[in-house]
Amino acid sequence: MTTSLIRRGIPHVPGRVPLLGDIRNIDRRRPLQNEMALAASLGPIYERKVVGLHFIYAAGGRLAAQCSDEQHWERELYGPVTELRRFMPRSLFTAESSDPLWGQAHRIFTPAFTQTAMRRYHHAMQWMADDLVAEWSGGCGVVDVHSAMTRATGEAIGRAGFGRNLGLFGATADGAASRAFFDAMAAMLRMTADAGSQLPGIGILRRWQREPTVRRHIKLLNGFADDIVADRVQHPTDDEDLLNLMLTVRDPETGQRLPPENLRAQLLTFLVAGAETTAALLEVALHFIAADRQLQDELRAGISARGGFDYQAVTGMRLVRHVLNECLRLWPPVPGYLRKARSDQNLGGYRIPAGQTVFVLALAAQRDREVWGPDAGAFDPYRFEPDRLRANPERFFQPWGVGPRSCIGRQFAFQQATLLIARILSDFELTTDGAPLVINEHGTIRPAPYRLNIRRLHGSVEK
Repeated sequence: MTTSLIRRGIPHVPGRVPLLGDIRNIDRRRPLQNEMALAASLGPIYERKVVGLHFIYAAGGRLAAQCSDEQHWERELYGPVTELRRFMPRSLFTAESSDPLWGQAHRIFTPAFTQTAMRRYHHAMQWMADDLVAEWSGGCGVVDVHSAMTRATGEAIGRAGFGRNLGLFGATADGAASRAFFDAMAAMLRMTADAGSQLPGIGILRRWQREPTVRRHIKLLNGFADDIVADRVQHPTDDEDLLNLMLTVRDPETGQRLPPENLRAQLLTFLVAGAETTAALLEVALHFIAADRQLQDELRAGISARGGFDYQAVTGMRLVRHVLNECLRLWPPVPGYLRKARSDQNLGGYRIPAGQTVFVLALAAQRDREVWGPDAGAFDPYRFEPDRLRANPERFFQPWGVGPRSCIGRQFAFQQATLLIARILSDFELTTDGAPLVINEHGTIRPAPYRLNIRRLHGSVEK
């Protein structure tokens, strides 16, 4: 670290109050969007001190990239992630990197997300897309996007990952239990996010008040996951899916299988984290597509030119993927991550001592004009064209996280999102009432529920 460059006094929110610190300008409902707005005036690095707690934010693209360097920084769990341990202990998402079980699970699950695996899952994804299109075709011309995307992403994981139709489309015996599961999941995400943003003292009281409800939700979530595992144990298959990996594959390093008590947590991780984040991405994308008729027509033409919806056709839908990337840039479902300095660091001219944590505010860093250009705040999927990307070599874009703890299921999520948008646009014209996109924060960030108008098109592409 070059000490001659070190400055004193990281910028902070104006109006600091003795003892309470930077308690002003806190938005508990949308805290990170509030921090993104503050970063515009405070700069690429700033701090908050609130009732004895100390937060440093890296909001600039270059500083965010610096913190993402695994040689000098490492992952640190925070807030909502630690709260999720209540029902997903020692899972891929919630375990410490030093936990041997994390490494074991990561090695076991890695083969489940190769290109070969994606080809195997594609049929189940198509089945899910067919069900959604059929439901929308028989509707009244107005769709609840939040409900549809929650069910679609949940079904994709259930069918492709666990060989199980969750019954979220149509009337099936499993449908009621699955809907109750996703309702409980949404409630738990809201409560864990709220617990992570409470001030000391107040948080303890609210936690005590909510404890009976939390326990009831956790019991439901655990029971749902246990039923899936028990059903596969009683009716084994030779499917090469996530569930069989959990049950049968041995870690190539240790020779051990996942312990039985860990199966539930890993299964819940894929259902909760996978469905929630992919649904959020799809909801953002459909909003922008419905609001731009020219883009919608261009997307539809490109989809039609691919001639179908098999695996190879979907992977080649370049403009759909640009749209998804741009949505991930502007509204990443996971809006940031915590990093801990492995040694003393110089971050933006300020000394960050070893062991200090810094929150990488990806929500702001991915809109940084210094690395993305003057129009960084605008929705423009064409910025992901190769020549445009080359014009911004220092761009920061890490919606899936960084290092070995980056999202293991990102290829699965991207493939199903591409396929679902392609199927929707080949069958329907989308329009919106012009209302702005409102983003909620419940651990992840996701649009507030909204509706779209749809009109069935004639002569859709052959399925």
